[in-house]
Amino acid sequence: MKIKHTEKLNLPLLKILSFCSFLLGISSALILYLESDYFRIALGSDNITFYFIAGYVLALILIFNWHHLVRRFGKVRVFLVNITAKAVIVSLIGLFPINQASAWLLVLYIASTVLMWVDLDVLLESCSRDVKTGKIRGAYLTIMNAGYLISPFFAGLIISRWGMNSVFLIAATILVIVSVIALFRLKRIPECDIEDLSFFSLMKKVFQRKNVMRVYYISFLLELFYALMIIYTPLYLLELGFSWSEIGGMFTIMLIPFVILQYPAGILADKKFEEKNMIVFALLLMAASTTVIFFLSSKDFAIWAAALFATRIGASLIEILRDSYFYKRIDHTDVDIVDFFRSVRPMAYILGLLIATPIVYMFHIRFIFPFVGVMMLTGVPFALKLASSRIPPVYGQLSGKIKR
Repeated sequence: MKIKHTEKLNLPLLKILSFCSFLLGISSALILYLESDYFRIALGSDNITFYFIAGYVLALILIFNWHHLVRRFGKVRVFLVNITAKAVIVSLIGLFPINQASAWLLVLYIASTVLMWVDLDVLLESCSRDVKTGKIRGAYLTIMNAGYLISPFFAGLIISRWGMNSVFLIAATILVIVSVIALFRLKRIPECDIEDLSFFSLMKKVFQRKNVMRVYYISFLLELFYALMIIYTPLYLLELGFSWSEIGGMFTIMLIPFVILQYPAGILADKKFEEKNMIVFALLLMAASTTVIFFLSSKDFAIWAAALFATRIGASLIEILRDSYFYKRIDHTDVDIVDFFRSVRPMAYILGLLIATPIVYMFHIRFIFPFVGVMMLTGVPFALKLASSRIPPVYGQLSGKIKR
């Protein structure tokens, strides 16, 4: 039996999803770089690792069961419920004083955020075609990261004037707007038959697809980079004496590569260069630029902004290239495989924090940077072994197995 790989392009829905991703990028970035400091204030301690791990363990458990919910209730309905629940959680965080109870609400927020991006990936795949995956994903990520770009600067100003709680209330308002858009504009996204697999059947399915596993490891490295840089960079900069308004400005400059590089990189991946070749270059760049931070002793704003900017050049390339490669190898019915692929973020946060915590405890925060740099180098052999994305996936006859 031959398994048919079907994709259908739907530009109007792609535009709506991209606009939603822009708003969700603003909402997420307002909070993202505050999380570690919020936990530290709420707990009155630097021992914040457990709360991050709790949020990502919860996300991991839900991710591996998410395709069951999508199969039963539909992609759009699951997305709508998740966004609405997230808006409620963020509103409560903004209304409650910063304490241990609100810290647990932030744990729920972290889990719901991971699932939100999984939902958007599933919806986007329903409207895409493989031959334009790089261009579509590049445009989508560029628009989303434009939202991320503008938020840190304003978050820093808002905190300086009105405190952390006001940031959460603004983020909640944006989430409500997205909920309304989803309710009225995303109904036309088609549903599809989704295979109802157990956890072990899913693991067997994905481990048979060697290229999916290779790009999963590359994605793991990227998410490990994000996890440790997002958590420890703000703490390190605060330790050096920078204010939140200065840090917000640095992070805005830092995120510029995500807006200017991802769309052209996606087009190049479709038409000129192989994803695998560009991924190798990006990994080497990330390794070098992240390690250099260890040697920085300056407290100059411009130097730190330039250093952080350099680290995100490679990260922005990996983000679009891993998505372009992965989504060329799956179909819109492969919700379970998308769930597995997006489990990489909680996996990276959990494992990264378990490794990083003793490094920070025994040495210093700045030793995180060379550790991350060395980890990036381990992805090079996996990138070199990726199959060509120019050759269509091979579908097995009789057995029904997909060899990708």
